[in-house]
Amino acid sequence: MFKNKFLRNSIMLLAGILVLSALSQPVTASAAASPRQVKLEWNGTRLPENGLLINGNTMIPVVLLRDSLGVTLRYEPAVKTYTLLQNDDQLDMIMTASGVTMRLNNHQWNGPSAQVVNGRMYIPFTVLRDGFGYQSSWNAVQLKLNFAKKGVFFE
Repeated sequence: MFKNKFLRNSIMLLAGILVLSALSQPVTASAAASPRQVKLEWNGTRLPENGLLINGNTMIPVVLLRDSLGVTLRYEPAVKTYTLLQNDDQLDMIMTASGVTMRLNNHQWNGPSAQVVNGRMYIPFTVLRDGFGYQSSWNAVQLKLNFAKKGVFFE
């Protein structure tokens, strides 16, 4: 009798370990959730393009900054570098084999990095906040980011 209970308990324990092991496997890239769309507003006015929510970071398309906000955007194909310029602030995004390296005002950026998604360059809003002096209000329910230059009143 002892052997049967011991054997049954051992089998149940092993089955539990296998189930927990299967549940705790890391999510593969193919099974990872797609980036979520984020509505973008400039000082309360809806912008024509959406951002993306990736790993908890709101990512802004660089072409939106150029086309809708007048930020200067340059690309140097010889060195695979995008450069954003506004007033005295400069953000360089250097494409490398391992991803995108960012330099903000000639200093290495240690925050979240830019990403290329479907052939488009996106930068984290945090670099705009910390480097370009933008402020924001975030609506998690609507997945909406309202941003503007510092000193602008938000409702």
